[in-house]
Amino acid sequence: MDTDLYLSVREKEGRLYSDEMVARLPSISDAHPLAKEWRARSASAARLTRYLSRRPKPLSILDLGCGNGWLSNLLHRSGHRVIGMDQNHYELKQAARVFSQKAELSFPEADVFAAPFAAETFDVILLASVIQYFRDLNTLLLVLFGYLKRQGEIHIIDSPLYSDDERDQAALRSHQYYSALGFPQMAQHYFHHGTSDLNAFRPKTLYQGRPLSLRMNQLLGRVDSPFPWIMIEKQDVR
Repeated sequence: MDTDLYLSVREKEGRLYSDEMVARLPSISDAHPLAKEWRARSASAARLTRYLSRRPKPLSILDLGCGNGWLSNLLHRSGHRVIGMDQNHYELKQAARVFSQKAELSFPEADVFAAPFAAETFDVILLASVIQYFRDLNTLLLVLFGYLKRQGEIHIIDSPLYSDDERDQAALRSHQYYSALGFPQMAQHYFHHGTSDLNAFRPKTLYQGRPLSLRMNQLLGRVDSPFPWIMIEKQDVR
């Protein structure tokens, strides 16, 4: 993807933050236009952190598409060794500036399809709000399996997954959204993956994001993620 285009879109959406704001994420002022989104992401991160806390520490974690590094930092604070990787130089540089004065937390700039990792390096690979930027999800997962240790896991959170009959309408909505934003070309870099794309990998749904539970949370003044949390265990891909 053209990183300049991506950053222009994020700037227009109000998703580029000061160092001070990034250091506090996912906490954000209730007055911020994206406050509800961040409350939802905070809920997802809390679920993930609780799940990982049940495994022996420290885990070796790759946060792929880490952006400004807030989630990498959160996982590191929970006692894990974390690499946050991205090709978005602007936010990656910010992540290193804000967070990387810490042992066992780093932010290399690399392409996952040519990453400088040995086989079986990570216990966990996290795909948080990032799968929509990869054209071929199947190929991505096969590459990631090579970086996972035995009994390693891939976690997909904060990204939409569609049924087969929803994809065309979702693609149309994305095109309309980016056109209204002034960047219609961005729709060519935003991909609409479906639940059926994962069937071959025996995925486990750890959180569904059911509309009814979301409505109940809203009535109680809580905000939660509308997106599923999917876990995929390492598989033999030889």
